[in-house]
Amino acid sequence: MIKMKYFKIYGEIVISPNVINRALKVSLIVGTILNLINQGETLVTLDIANLNFIKLGLTYLVPYGVTTYTATAMKVEFLIGTKAIIDADLKCVKCGCEIHVKKNELIPECKKCGIKTHWKLK
Repeated sequence: MIKMKYFKIYGEIVISPNVINRALKVSLIVGTILNLINQGETLVTLDIANLNFIKLGLTYLVPYGVTTYTATAMKVEFLIGTKAIIDADLKCVKCGCEIHVKKNELIPECKKCGIKTHWKLK
């Protein structure tokens, strides 16, 4: 069963300014390129009557969603030496050691596992 606190943690990461800014930048660049590939002639000639607005919107939405998902997945990894984006209770996958990290605190190595530490949400 998925714990409700996970939804809160994922939600905080998804709406964090860093994730939103990165997703918007990627969406703007990739979405524009894909729209030019898919509807280039219609866009260049400004033929609004034949422009598929649903396709236009989705072409920006997909890169935004993929970037948001990827950034969130990376932030939830809690890699050692990176800053925690939120307060979290972590558990070492290898040995089961547990720690609490605060927002913007550097994520430490596990005392038992050292450099081979792999943290997951507790």
